[in-house]
Amino acid sequence: DFLALRLVNGNDCAGRVEVFYNGTWGSVCSNRMSLLTAATMCKHLGCGDEGGIATDLKYGRGSGPTWLDHIECTEEHSSLWQCQSDPWDPESCSNRAEETHITCTGRKEATSPAAFAECPNSTSCSDREKLRVMGGEDECSGRVEMWHQGSWGTICDDTWDVADANVVCRQLGCGSAVSALSEAAFGEGTGPIWLEKVHCKGTELSLWDCPAKPLFGKNCDHKEDAAVNCSGYSPLGHVIFYLFPLGFHSDRPRRPATGSTRLSVPLILCIILGTLLCLVLAILAGQIRRARAQQR
Repeated sequence: DFLALRLVNGNDCAGRVEVFYNGTWGSVCSNRMSLLTAATMCKHLGCGDEGGIATDLKYGRGSGPTWLDHIECTEEHSSLWQCQSDPWDPESCSNRAEETHITCTGRKEATSPAAFAECPNSTSCSDREKLRVMGGEDECSGRVEMWHQGSWGTICDDTWDVADANVVCRQLGCGSAVSALSEAAFGEGTGPIWLEKVHCKGTELSLWDCPAKPLFGKNCDHKEDAAVNCSGYSPLGHVIFYLFPLGFHSDRPRRPATGSTRLSVPLILCIILGTLLCLVLAILAGQIRRARAQQR
């Protein structure tokens, strides 16, 4: 499951801290929490660079699980998910008095409607528009990046294989995977590392359908960014995505891949249409022969 962070019973930049994990919102424990960790949460929420920890519990007590404890952030961290902590546990706090309440010094800027005109800022983005490859020779090869929680981030290469790469290539409209690459083959990314241990079967239509583990802590760094090299443009894949309302349509036509191993779009279409025409002619010829045989 993907992660999310929010403040409740206050406003956008002050309240009791809750995280979304395993399909459920839950509280965060304040044991050993520093002002730097509180400031990191404020940065994550877009509420300035500083924050304080409220000790009077004025934002009420939670009722769900208490997911995390002993969170330790450093100055290098801009997202809570990059910080170290104890493992996920629905009973991390000994009691509700340990729940974290923070107050950030900044406040979220009002967002104009124009800011939501295009993905990935739009709330109606498709899965296709939340995935991209960077640093490769074209739009069908490169470091895999996904849009989540308001920023682009990479995927750790732990267990990354051709089945995972196949799903990414298909979702991008880039045919099948030629190879699944690891160890930042197309250069190191920046920002969060959103996922690790992705386990696709290879038949999924979207990377979001694959089991994966949200990265929390220091289990991976950008030297382990996952990458793909796809076979190239797949017109049939785009036709299927447009015909069925799955929300994976491409946002723009892809640039034909270069190299002798990648066929051009017109050639692929000619081959497909030629095959269909031959099939129709073969069926008609068979029916004509049967008709003549019956007349005799």
